[in-house]
Amino acid sequence: MTEVGEVIRTKGDMAVVRIQRSSACRHCGACGLGAGPDEMLLTLPNNLNAKPGDVVELSLESGQLLKASLITYLIPLVALMMGVIVGYALGGYIGADRQLAGAGLGLAFTAVAFVVIRALDPVFKRSNHFTPRMISILNNKNISDGNN
Repeated sequence: MTEVGEVIRTKGDMAVVRIQRSSACRHCGACGLGAGPDEMLLTLPNNLNAKPGDVVELSLESGQLLKASLITYLIPLVALMMGVIVGYALGGYIGADRQLAGAGLGLAFTAVAFVVIRALDPVFKRSNHFTPRMISILNNKNISDGNN
């Protein structure tokens, strides 16, 4: 996946890049990072020594995008299913309504999965494994003025 963004500022070996949210990203809301509903701000390693105002091309390998999607969506889904199964089974043992116990434990497992993913977010950020990287400087024009 490639995107185009504008370098807003730099600090040391990092750059803050503003990109327009793609249609897939716009409705997700998982990251919550942005200057507005249609924009996202990313802090990335400035491996190209880009300057503020430079338009850069960013790339995230498909495998990394797939892994991030699996973490974001599949782990909570599996937690939900496990919670429903365990709750349904335990409901009979504790004398509670099985369906209610399954629903409750399913929601609890899902919440725990999201808390764990959120707690691991700093680890993911430090590894830069799921962070796009700059692959080229396209020009130094402002992308918001329509002169790509």
